[in-house]
Amino acid sequence: MNIKNGLISFRPLQEADLPLMHQWLNTPHLSDWWNLDGNHHPSLEAVERKYPPRINGLEPVDCYLMYYDDKPIGMIQLYRLDEFPVEKAMLGLDEGCAGVDLFIGEVDYVHRGLGSGIIRQFLGEMVFTDERISRCIIDPESGNIIAIKAYRKAGFKYLKTIWNDKEKVHAHLMVINRDEIDL
Repeated sequence: MNIKNGLISFRPLQEADLPLMHQWLNTPHLSDWWNLDGNHHPSLEAVERKYPPRINGLEPVDCYLMYYDDKPIGMIQLYRLDEFPVEKAMLGLDEGCAGVDLFIGEVDYVHRGLGSGIIRQFLGEMVFTDERISRCIIDPESGNIIAIKAYRKAGFKYLKTIWNDKEKVHAHLMVINRDEIDL
């Protein structure tokens, strides 16, 4: 598949998308790095428990499907660290910091050079449009070299390695500032 110059867009995650999320979360390229509550092969029921509170605004995490032209290819989520004071204090971060997590779920779109462009577009359109946010973090597992390269290419810089007690892994904490993105 030759992927060039497709239109990237984002739309809020909906409950009707949860079977697709379940499918993606159980693909081999994702299950190595992404899990739900410690499970690298979550059931549909687990997906249906995890995401509705975010979809319905009951949890302060905004989830979006990523589209390449008209095809959903993955998920990206945004959270403001001020809403998670324990994590913010543990990371030693200032006010005005957001975090993002993402994955490309469609196998045909993985390793095609899309990640860094998707991230930069999301930062410009969704993250830094909130004037309260001055910096953004991302925290891939330290062994996820492909993700780290994509985030570095998007402009994120290494901040420090941290122990993620919830996931029981070392994370490669990276940061990008508002003034490093063309708005």
